[in-house]
Amino acid sequence: MENQLDNPARPKEPLAYQLKIHLLGISPQIYRRLTVRADTTLALLHHIIQVVMGWENWHLHSFHIWGKQYGIRYGGSYFADDANQIRLGDFPWRVNDKFTYVYDFTDHWLHQIRIEKIQSGVKPLQPPSCLSGKRACPPEEVGGIEAYRQRTLDQFSWMRELVMGILEGDPIDKQDLDVPDWFWTYRSEQFDRVEVNRRLAKLYQLKGESDFLYSRGGYDYFFEHEPLP
Repeated sequence: MENQLDNPARPKEPLAYQLKIHLLGISPQIYRRLTVRADTTLALLHHIIQVVMGWENWHLHSFHIWGKQYGIRYGGSYFADDANQIRLGDFPWRVNDKFTYVYDFTDHWLHQIRIEKIQSGVKPLQPPSCLSGKRACPPEEVGGIEAYRQRTLDQFSWMRELVMGILEGDPIDKQDLDVPDWFWTYRSEQFDRVEVNRRLAKLYQLKGESDFLYSRGGYDYFFEHEPLP
């Protein structure tokens, strides 16, 4: 298939894509379904994926599209093309075409992204929108798929131990359990589409700020004033 990057012409009418993103290797499936405009750059798409999946943008990433890698250039990483100049609509997608996105080269979270629909007549300022999703993405730096599976079992065991201690009148001090902080708040089955779309709306307002598009190291600064649903 010819890559439209060799042809600088843009689509003549506003287009949007309905994408399904799911994290490979984990069952039950962790996925998100969303719509994004065709003029979305790969740099912005990276941040959209981070927000809808629930990642914190702590690590490097890359897209693999038709045999070539793309991503935002950070210190220590290099890509031949500028992700701020390449748009999703530069590729001649067909329905059911797929590409991949890797986040965190150590834990290697591999996402498959499938083009489910191609829509025309999109409003010029229409922001990306999350349509549906299931389950929370793994905690940052948990160690990859196998470590995630073991840690979720550990989380259940430790929470059970705490509850049993309370029921038996001999509560266990959480400080006595050597577990990471996220063990007390992480809920693997939780997904809040309303909050995701609230953050996407904020992201869309900030998309022109170069410091955001090149940011790495967490989103707290950008979303700290967002009210909870």
